[in-house]
Amino acid sequence: MLKTLTATIALFALLLVWPAAVRAQDSTYLARLAATAYDQAAAAIADDPAPGISVTVLLPSGHWIDATAGLADRVSHTVVSPDTRFLSGSIGKSVTGLIAAELASEGVIDLDAPISTWLSGQPFWPDLRNAEAITLRMLLNHTAGVPDYLEDPGFFLSGFLRGGRGYTPAELVGFVADEAPINTPGTAFSYSDTHYILIGLILEAATGQDYHSLVRERVIEPLGLTDTEVLSGRDHDRLASGHVRGVFGLSATARNHRLNHNLDHEWAAGGLVTTPGDLARFYAALGSGELSAPGAQMRANAFVVDAERGSSYGLGLYVRTYEDGAFRIAHGGDFGGYRSAAVYDSKTGITIAVQANGKSFEAPDFAFALMDEIAAITP
Repeated sequence: MLKTLTATIALFALLLVWPAAVRAQDSTYLARLAATAYDQAAAAIADDPAPGISVTVLLPSGHWIDATAGLADRVSHTVVSPDTRFLSGSIGKSVTGLIAAELASEGVIDLDAPISTWLSGQPFWPDLRNAEAITLRMLLNHTAGVPDYLEDPGFFLSGFLRGGRGYTPAELVGFVADEAPINTPGTAFSYSDTHYILIGLILEAATGQDYHSLVRERVIEPLGLTDTEVLSGRDHDRLASGHVRGVFGLSATARNHRLNHNLDHEWAAGGLVTTPGDLARFYAALGSGELSAPGAQMRANAFVVDAERGSSYGLGLYVRTYEDGAFRIAHGGDFGGYRSAAVYDSKTGITIAVQANGKSFEAPDFAFALMDEIAAITP
């Protein structure tokens, strides 16, 4: 009964959004797109991978569609709306990659310089394995081989002792600095949040600004991402209640717009509170328009992750380039009981972003499948 009621409310909410969010281009075409987006959103949560889902489809004309289904909070029965916010998870790496690309174009940093240029004075430096062989670009494309602190038992166990106190970036690196490298620097792809914690420290050292200020001044404010803020503290307006799946079903990671735990450690590796609408605007800007130059730099010389699938990783984003020069850029996020994904397709100029408040929801799969369905609908 709850699923039926939720779907009915969400469909009603979508119908109310259409006149504002979908400007008159071709009403029949846009209605088909909106119906497809909603149908897929409702179907995606039918098996309870997440209580709620929010989707934005941004068209090259500037028109957009918001489709929502399910609950932002299961206790209060609050439905998901287009302004419901979620944790971005690792999509925030694209923000960090953009800042690095911009600073490189301004001559502030050299992507191929050794990281000792900025980090040799850090407390973890004497212990960091292969430190002298690692460059900034290797951190950005995940080939530096530094282990992921999120997978370190010491980090996990320390969470029980620290209470609500967070970690400094240097402390996070310290958990894994003396561990065996995953690979020789520059030779293999090994995804690690520690890489982006190190990048955040480098950006701060190179600019003399704190990371939060860099994000606000270089990304949030210029792009008008009014629903986005850097994750700091536990209280965030309009935040959906995240969920992880345990022995007794879904367990909430947030209640009443308040996170159960301090998650500030995500930081430069993806610490954002945002909406699919803002994520779509950001990714559309990376693929075309005002950020096309740094976006191209972020795609250039990407390290091949899966040659068979044509997947590579550039400066904070996954890249797929086609024989005709067209490309897709994308990233997913999985953090704190929330899942997110964003994808831009240069062939169609369409951008899709999706967020859900459950860890079990496969956001990238959903985004790619919806992209193919939307692209197949002709005006």
